Amino acid sequence: MARFWAKFGNDKVATSIFQGFFLKEGKEKKEAMVEAMKHLQFLEDKLKGKRLFGRERIGFVDLALGWLANFISIFEEVVGLKIVDEDKFPLLSEWMKEFSDSPIIKDNWPPQDKMIAKFHALYDATIAAAATSK
Repeated sequence: MARFWAKFGNDKVATSIFQGFFLKEGKEKKEAMVEAMKHLQFLEDKLKGKRLFGRERIGFVDLALGWLANFISIFEEVVGLKIVDEDKFPLLSEWMKEFSDSPIIKDNWPPQDKMIAKFHALYDATIAAAATSK
């Protein structure tokens, strides 16, 4: 079952968030954002009754989905939209905080400011490319 959730995170969640908030425009962007929210809701539901996906300690699924805890805040800052709202996704928000605050994770995250700069550049280039292709 853990492999399913890891693959779901890569194939569904990451793809829909990246496309919905970075690559698509107009109607396609709205559709991809709706899809991303559905996928995040699946993860929210999976966390019911648990602190972490691995229950009481970080497990395989937590590690496979750990990118969410780091990249969501970066994406939110770059695109200026709230993706994981604490009211809509309280369990996922709490999991992201719990996972991020774990010393082994926190001590090994890439620098937030460099990641924001990198994704701002990527986002700006994507927007510029979309504008010139019209």
